[in-house]
Amino acid sequence: MYFIADEQNNIFYIGKTQNLRKRWAGKTHHRYKQFARKGLDKVYIYYIEAPLSELDNLEKKYIEQIKPLQNDTKVKEYLPKKSPKLSELHRLLKLANTPLFPSVKLKTINGITVPREDWDMIRGFIAGIDDTKNIPLILVICQQNMGQLLFNRTRHRTKKRFCSYETETHCYSVNLRQVIFVFAELFEYELSKKVFKAVYPNLASCNNFGVTIKRLTNITTLVEALKNLYLLEPYMETGKITKNYILKLGNNLKLLPDDFKLNEKLVW
Repeated sequence: MYFIADEQNNIFYIGKTQNLRKRWAGKTHHRYKQFARKGLDKVYIYYIEAPLSELDNLEKKYIEQIKPLQNDTKVKEYLPKKSPKLSELHRLLKLANTPLFPSVKLKTINGITVPREDWDMIRGFIAGIDDTKNIPLILVICQQNMGQLLFNRTRHRTKKRFCSYETETHCYSVNLRQVIFVFAELFEYELSKKVFKAVYPNLASCNNFGVTIKRLTNITTLVEALKNLYLLEPYMETGKITKNYILKLGNNLKLLPDDFKLNEKLVW
């Protein structure tokens, strides 16, 4: 017979076994994770020896007398921990796949109320992957309202560890060690409108990273839309740098493979 107790010798579990060492070897006990969450340095195992024929009766007797809390409770199953960096990427990709003001389905044009177009119901999409570098780059094109969210993360007390701003390209990046996500913001609504409107027919939903987001199926449409983009003040200088960076990246950009997956163990 064995008894699991805390530092104050409060018994919270009673069990029986023929071999105590084997029962607790490794992490095989069905309640190991529950005990571990209390802190293994705060959990103590006491035992008494008894004939095998008496184990069942003794266990019932002690449980009835002591009424340990965990003997009559359901065994908890804990979800595996996820990397904070991966969680942050998931949040960004989810935001990219939702519009600004999701509940607003209509807009007014010249005094006429019309539904928002499909391209206006997302804030970003995956343009493709550049695997010519040591660490592949995945390019995410974003509308202006996504840029502010990214900027806020670079200033956040904890999230700035995951998201950084690249001054040379005016883009935001999330480095997952095995791949770098680059978020390129189109700085002005009317300009991003032209690009998103042009590429939307060539977008398809994907779930390569654990969340749903649109990905491009024809890179040429993006390149052509950017080439025909004329930048106006006050976004001319910054927008030109980002535009040229995307076009340069577009030379090596490939479509994101359907079977592309992240190795979550490497993200930490």
